Amino acid sequence: PGSGLHSPGLNLKARVRAHGRSERSYMGASGALFTAGCICFAVTTCIDPLYSEPWLQSVSLNRRIVKDGFHRELVMDVELGEGAHQGCCIMIKAQLPQGLYVDPFELASLREHKGEEIFIQDEINIEAPEYLSTAHTIVVYLKPGPKHSGHFTGTVPVHVRYHRPTDTEETTALVTLDKPQLMIRCQESNQLMENWKFCVSEAPCSANSPSTCSWKNVNYRNVVETLTLQVPVGQKKDVPAVITATLLATILCCSLLLRAVWIHGEFEH
Repeated sequence: PGSGLHSPGLNLKARVRAHGRSERSYMGASGALFTAGCICFAVTTCIDPLYSEPWLQSVSLNRRIVKDGFHRELVMDVELGEGAHQGCCIMIKAQLPQGLYVDPFELASLREHKGEEIFIQDEINIEAPEYLSTAHTIVVYLKPGPKHSGHFTGTVPVHVRYHRPTDTEETTALVTLDKPQLMIRCQESNQLMENWKFCVSEAPCSANSPSTCSWKNVNYRNVVETLTLQVPVGQKKDVPAVITATLLATILCCSLLLRAVWIHGEFEH
């Protein structure tokens, strides 16, 4: 055949091969879409705890700050929905902003004397001011509350860091706590954990145990959407007055101390 002519048999074979390739491409694309759909369905049902346990759709977390000054307490209360399983534990993983910190020595004392289960995932410099600090993460194991079987509570002593003096007229700064992560673990023999076995994460069973257990991340309703506290800050315009008052007070106290020593002291001649 010439260069510009095509055989009908060759055209038919070419069309058959092209159709086969098109069909295989279509089947491949359909298979990929089906696989992606299955993965999305699995991920959705894994992340969404409502899919397997309806009582989790009414879980709520109430956070509040109590006490005043630079030493306060973060109180957390979790309410599970009606019909919650027995023998479940609640863990809160929260990030404290750089304007707040927890004292590791205080937490160790609370763990020893009161059985509080709180541990820190990062190193903390308790002496650093706010502008030289970083955020850090704490993990709190809540205790069963006194109200009913679905109530859990926990209290974390938090301390406010000193903030940098400001040039503005503002006398306070706002410290905001981010939304924490809430995780639940039930008895291993419970059918609940069997249903969740493909969508759980491993974490320490308690603050005092090196062993790990299966925990499930749970969506919840925040009673207080944004938790903030006001922190007093100094003003740079007051620096001269503060320095003057400090020097005068120091001189006065030293003078009184020297006078008392001169009058009442016993000196060897």
